[in-house]
Amino acid sequence: MNWLAIICAGAAYWIIGAIWYMALFGKIWAAGIQQHGVKLEPSGMPAKMIGNFICNLVAAAIMARLIARTGIADVGHGLKLGAGVGLGFSATALTIQYLWESKPFKVWLIDSSYHFFGCIALGGILAVWR
Repeated sequence: MNWLAIICAGAAYWIIGAIWYMALFGKIWAAGIQQHGVKLEPSGMPAKMIGNFICNLVAAAIMARLIARTGIADVGHGLKLGAGVGLGFSATALTIQYLWESKPFKVWLIDSSYHFFGCIALGGILAVWR
């Protein structure tokens, strides 16, 4: 496995999250979370960001393994694999969790779409940079 590609793909996933939750949907997401009774605290933010990045790296490593095992070597198929993983695993897992936790639909939509597009980015990057 190409560890530099995995680190860069994980960083891309993390950057998508930073843009997603800070610039694009941060206020809507925060309002939805607070509506659900979660109090957002700035304390511990560095540890949360590092933990998030580590999870993005794990996702990138698994995606790299899937790409290697399936023999995908072009961006189109990498993007399709990423979309399948994002929808088939991430979005469905969040759906199950959010159904039981009764979280607002807009929070689910923001969280699920972040992982969907993050997985697409992983698939595209890792398919061409093996």
